[in-house]
Parts: sequence; C-alpha cells; structure tokens
Amino acid sequence: MFATIGYLTADLAVRVLPAGVVNALARSLARLAFALGLPARRALEANFARLVSLARVRPRRSGALSHEIAAGGAPAAPAREAFEHFALSIADFLRLPRLERAALLETVEVRGAAHLAAACESCHGVIVLSAHIGSWEWGAAYLATRGKVVHIVARPHPSGWVERFFERRRVGWGVRMLRRKPLWLAAARALRRGEWVAMMGDRPAPGLRGTPCAWAAALARRTGAVVLPAVMLRLEGGRFAACFEAPLSPESCRQGGHRDALLRQVAGAPGQWCAFEPLPEALS
Repeated sequence: MFATIGYLTADLAVRVLPAGVVNALARSLARLAFALGLPARRALEANFARLVSLARVRPRRSGALSHEIAAGGAPAAPAREAFEHFALSIADFLRLPRLERAALLETVEVRGAAHLAAACESCHGVIVLSAHIGSWEWGAAYLATRGKVVHIVARPHPSGWVERFFERRRVGWGVRMLRRKPLWLAAARALRRGEWVAMMGDRPAPGLRGTPCAWAAALARRTGAVVLPAVMLRLEGGRFAACFEAPLSPESCRQGGHRDALLRQVAGAPGQWCAFEPLPEALS
C-alpha cells in the first residue's frame, strides 16, 4: 500500500512540477531516509566495504577505488550520495513516458563505442551484464531505442501493482520482461533469435541457479552469445553516459571478468551504486 501511494505521488509530482523542484524534493527525501539509518543503508555500506577489500586483493584488474570509499571506516559519503541518486533515478524513470525517442538519444553519450559495436556484430545475441549503478531503466530504454530487442531478467517488485506500473513504462519503450519458466530456456531462445538479454550482476535473481555471473557465463557458452558489461551513468544537466566495456567470453566471465568490470564501474561513480541488498556470493 505504501509503495503504491509513494509511486503514485511521485508520478504526479513529475507530471505537474518543474524538473528542478522534483529533483530537490527527491534529494531531500533521500537525505531523510539516509539519516533514519534504514537497513538499506547498512547493507550498502557493508557492500562498499566488501568491494574495497576485494579491490585491494585484485588491484591490477579492478583499478583503485576512490579515496572517499577507501578512507577508513564506514563509507558514509558515497552511501549518502547513492541514496540521493536512487531518488533521482526514480524521477528520471517516471519522466520516460513523456519523452520522445529522439530526445532520449540526444541525452546520451556513448563511452566504449567500439565495445558496443563489437557486441552488435554477434549473430548469437548479447547478454548485457549490468549492475545497480546509474540509471539502469534509462539504459534499457536506450538500447531498445537503438533498435535492440531487449529482455530483462529481474526480480519482480513485492507489490503486484508497482510491478505492473513499472512494466507499462518499460513496454512503452519496447523493453520486455523475461518471465517464462524456466528462465534458462526463455533466455536461450531469445539469444538464438539474435536478441539481447539484460540482467544485473550485483543482485541475485529468482529462478537462477548459481550467481548471476555464473548463469550468464553458462548461457553464453551454450548459445554462443557474448557478455557485454555495461552501465548507464547519470551526468549533470539531465544527461547520461552509456558505458560499455570489452565483451567477455564465457570463460573470462566465469573467471571473474564481470567482477573486475564492476569494481572499475563503482570506482568511477561510487555515489551512483545503489546496492541496497547483500551481494551475490561471487562478489562478497
């Protein structure tokens, strides 16, 4: 009930208020939520600490995490920023239905265009392995706008009404939810048609055996698809950066290629990592 009221109120605010006012309200509510010390804050700070430890073990492959995370103690500064960013990303998502496709493309700059082009050459489909960094809903809409058939593997929201609310907005951009059981067969069929399957590597999803990265690696090995690490970062002034890393083979993905990519992505934008739940075993 509270989630339904919250999203209805936020959607109404996005419709009737200027973007600057909505963003200011979103930041204020996020700061309040952070100050309350919710379980999501504790989980996020613990996840930052785990990734810092992992980066120290794998410095060459992961790069250095930013000083504000690595400095001793609980990484409160990037965690507070992440709360604010999450509120802003919800506002961005609610704006999508009233945005023209050409306008969306104009807001996005591509980083790693050669990696995206290499993935597009695959005739066996692409597994987009992302994380809760930046504006992932905007990222899915962007790929669909570029002509890709995009299926999302994600855990549904606990509220059926909220999940339908989300799905209507995704479908409006051509983004489909992968719900057929078993998920493996549904994903494999989509990939063999040359379509794209997007999933998050930093949160377990129902219906998957093993970690998301291991599942993606096995699926890529079976279908011939490539694994493309990617995130959509939020920039200043209502702009975004679609960031693509080199496509991974099934073997490099299984051996931790996406984990290394995640470390680099978090290092580049620590305040945009909204990991409010415990990490999968392979990342913790």
